[in-house]
This record gives sequence, structure tokens and C-alpha cells, in this order.
Amino acid sequence: MDAARAGLSPREIAVSGLKAQRLRMNVIANNIANASTTRTETGEPFRRQMAIFRGDQVLPRVDTRRFGVRVPRIQDDPSPFRSVYEPNHPEANEDGYVAYPNVDLAVEMVNLVSAQRAYEANIAVIASGGQMHNRALEILQA
Repeated sequence: MDAARAGLSPREIAVSGLKAQRLRMNVIANNIANASTTRTETGEPFRRQMAIFRGDQVLPRVDTRRFGVRVPRIQDDPSPFRSVYEPNHPEANEDGYVAYPNVDLAVEMVNLVSAQRAYEANIAVIASGGQMHNRALEILQA
């Protein structure tokens, strides 16, 4: 059974991609906003987060109701915090080092551009599907 027979259209699949990329952009924006947060409610610096995407392989026996992209979880990045020597900072340890979030602004900006491009690609799929639909109607009317 294909996606069309299961009631799922390429448009609905692209919409799932739009939603996933929007969530990814929100996570990236949160990372950027907290790039200097040295203490959270847990007492540690902010820990970078990542949106984990999931899709299903397209196989002959795949459940077509599961086509599309899902974000099953937002995961913390386990990489170590940055340590910066700032002895006058209120969060400095006894050696004068401050633990900063494991957020690299350059990486976040690259990820943001990637998410924006993927978002635009999904919009293009939706627009293309609409154009094909309109063209098919024009052919039928002729």
C-alpha cells in the first residue's frame, strides 16, 4: 500500500518535516539564548540540547501511516562544559575557572541555516504539489 492509498499525501509528509524543523529551530534558538548561562536550577551551566529526528525506512511492508518525520525527544548534549579562567566571576571555582555551557555559537548558526534550508525545501514540496494539482485540473477542464 502506498502513501496515497493510506490517506497520506506528500503534502502531509512535508508538513511533518515543517513541524520537525520548526521544533529544531526553537531548540537551536534556546541554545543560543542560553550560551552564557552559567547556572540553571540544577546548579550546573546550561547544557546544549538537540532535537532527535526519527523517520521510517520505506520498505514494501512499512506502515504508511508512519511516513514523515517525528521528533521523539529532545536530548541533552553530553559533551563537557567549557572552562574559562575568570577568577572574579561569581561562579568561579576555587581555581578561578568558570564552567560555561557546551554551546558553540558557530555550530548553532550552521545548524540553524541547515534547519532553515530543510524548512524551505518542505515548503517547496507543498508548493510544487499544489501546482501539480492545479495543472491537472487545467488539463481535465481542457
